Amino acid sequence: MSENKTGRAVSQDDWKRTQVRMPQEQYEALMSYAEKNNLSLNTAMLELMDLGLKSKEEGKSGRSIYFNDLNCVEDVRQIPLVKQQENLTAKISQLFSENPQYQLINIETLNNGEKIRYWYSIPRSESFRD
Repeated sequence: MSENKTGRAVSQDDWKRTQVRMPQEQYEALMSYAEKNNLSLNTAMLELMDLGLKSKEEGKSGRSIYFNDLNCVEDVRQIPLVKQQENLTAKISQLFSENPQYQLINIETLNNGEKIRYWYSIPRSESFRD
């Protein structure tokens, strides 16, 4: 085993070797960071990548809230409104069964039952808004 500058005993077999291309300005900023923190170039890159990955994960934590409206006014003469509401409620239930990461917050009826609105949250990492 050999020892690197961070003081950890490691074997070359414990590491994945790779090459990185970067703009000159980024390389200079990396070198400056390494010198300022008394780190090797490799250790500085690993440290900054870990920080970047951690902040990206933390930035996408939490949940985003959405609502969706479904209309129940196909043809009330052929399909009673109550039956249409039941069909839409079953579709909503299926959506949440197929997507366990979604969380149903509330279901409400609007316009004398002609519209169903459901509120739900999804992981922020899946949100198109964030």
